[in-house]
Amino acid sequence: MSDAHEELLLAIQRLGRLMGSRNVSSRFADAAGVEIGQQGVQLLRALLRHGELPVAGLAEAAQMDISAVSRQLRLLEDGGLVRRSASVGDGRVALVKLSPAGRRAAERIREVGLLHLRDSLAGWSTSDTRELARLMTRLVADLQRTELPTGD
Repeated sequence: MSDAHEELLLAIQRLGRLMGSRNVSSRFADAAGVEIGQQGVQLLRALLRHGELPVAGLAEAAQMDISAVSRQLRLLEDGGLVRRSASVGDGRVALVKLSPAGRRAAERIREVGLLHLRDSLAGWSTSDTRELARLMTRLVADLQRTELPTGD
């Protein structure tokens, strides 16, 4: 592995830890005036991005274990942030969507994240920001389609 690959892997790992940390999620939720934990933030973001989803689809979209999603959904339902309903096509499938209060909360969390990112990139040019977005999107796509090496 080259030094450039090593540096990039380290930067990606640091970014992942930062963005996935409970502390950051809590700070975003607090700044948005929403009292939910990290996993609740992930679910609200996924529902805002994808709309109504079956529970399994929500777990996939939020990159969470389905049992953790089920626990979090109970909390979000109790807080009036999401609603569940049976699928018209298959009554055994539960569909989840944001309630109006959940949509407002998710939009506030998204806005806090966007403002934080904007402020963090204040010294960057628009073209640099666009190029970073393009390259990161390409990187994620390449990482998703590339098989992991085997232990041979």
